Amino acid sequence: MVHLVVGALACAAPLAAQPQPLQCAAETHLARKGDYMNGTTNVVDAGVWEWEIGSGFTYTNIQGISADGNFYATSSLVDPQFALGSYATANLLVGRYNANPTLRPYAQDVDLLLDACAFDPGAYGLEAPFDNSAYCMLGVQYYSRLVGQFPNPYDNVDRHLSAGRGSLSGWDVGAHIRAAWRAGFVSYAQGMADRILERRPDWEHVLLGGYDYTEASWGALVRVMLEMHAAGDLDPAVYAEGLAIADALIAAQSPDGSWGEGDFQTTAYVVLGLRADPWNFTLPWQQAIIEAVDFFEASATPAPTCGWSYPPEYGEMNSEIISALARVNTLPFVDGFETSDTSAWSSEVPGTPLAAGTIPARAPRAAALPMR
Repeated sequence: MVHLVVGALACAAPLAAQPQPLQCAAETHLARKGDYMNGTTNVVDAGVWEWEIGSGFTYTNIQGISADGNFYATSSLVDPQFALGSYATANLLVGRYNANPTLRPYAQDVDLLLDACAFDPGAYGLEAPFDNSAYCMLGVQYYSRLVGQFPNPYDNVDRHLSAGRGSLSGWDVGAHIRAAWRAGFVSYAQGMADRILERRPDWEHVLLGGYDYTEASWGALVRVMLEMHAAGDLDPAVYAEGLAIADALIAAQSPDGSWGEGDFQTTAYVVLGLRADPWNFTLPWQQAIIEAVDFFEASATPAPTCGWSYPPEYGEMNSEIISALARVNTLPFVDGFETSDTSAWSSEVPGTPLAAGTIPARAPRAAALPMR
């Protein structure tokens, strides 16, 4: 069974007026799709995104994750142009993996293909580029290569720690758990979840390149654990540990609404994690999400080219933030917390929204990159 994650990509009317940075950022991101030199292969790839905006370079490991935000934008903005804009990248990845039968996929590439499968052009009166179910079959096929190379899910986890990924290991493995689970390798995903939690002392707060990615890892893990729990695919003890991690994230939120000391990418993954449970209406969870969205709105660059820049600005990171904002706006809040503009959200809870431009400048942290 392929998990398409109910609610993430459904075609439904938006719940309220769209936050303008989401609309503007999604349009900007789509417009930046182009033909760029792949710094990994030294070949020009068509229909992809740059890693660092303005550099003219894309890289193999960021192409899937940079395209995937478009599917989330469509689910929130109810506009198929965003999702349709990702199929060039999806087809590029299919060609790459088909040409290299032993090539292990990036977990984020599998996610993109499964999202390409979940998108229903017919809901918009459009014809699919081709039978979308083929993308599900391909995503499953490609992830089976990883299962074949690492039959024991513990080994798939341990290799990330052995590679020196430090506190980013949870982010890596969270993506693999999610890809494996969505591709139907449920027991394999469960095994990876057990192992990464068992080895928390070996990766939490272990610096990588001078940075602590623990909160980004926690966000990625909470996201998939809550999704698996909702599907009945997670052990209750693991779910309880996931809730404890979520509580730790809420407690660690900065006064400006961010995580990771103002890091855009970390904040995006925490929001995706907390918002993975659409029916958790407890005040701490909802307020944390709302304050994070306030942070994104206040720190977005102004129209007409909206995005998030330190500088520099990263296409991958913009895609991840678009995914997080779209996920917030696609799911319901309890009465008094309906999605709307940030001032309306914040009027219902203690505190006030941040004014645009009030986020202090910080030293840039390059976007975390997927490991194959």
